[in-house]
Amino acid sequence: MTEKFEPRSIHRPVGSYSHVMKVSAKELVFVAGQVPVDRNGNVVGINPNDKIRNHQSIDLAAQLRQTFLNVKAALEEAGASMKDIVRLDTYVVASTMNEYRTVGTKVRGEMLGDAHPPGATVFVAGLMIPDVLVEISAIAAIG
Repeated sequence: MTEKFEPRSIHRPVGSYSHVMKVSAKELVFVAGQVPVDRNGNVVGINPNDKIRNHQSIDLAAQLRQTFLNVKAALEEAGASMKDIVRLDTYVVASTMNEYRTVGTKVRGEMLGDAHPPGATVFVAGLMIPDVLVEISAIAAIG
């Protein structure tokens, strides 16, 4: 069972998250940072024929959707779902900061629906895999 709180003594959430979530659960599910790599090991959202690839030529929306699908698959394997997420942390390559502010909100809404788990969005210099612009980790509570 989860209960969300928005303390009146602090600002309203800026985006689709909650400030506080109280959780009663029998089990917690921790999902390692997921990246936009498909089942075959390919980074999505890139054109393999693009010889001079830069972050502006990578499809951030496609990468976000694949990353959320990977989080969803990991949760489902453990008996949880996207609605069970109680913390969601997102790491985004800083060069896409402005694009993420619009695209990220849209895709997050598509993938999470009415769920607004607490978490953080952090802009970073880079991620482990070249051409990956986003990584998402999650904690879910079930039971």
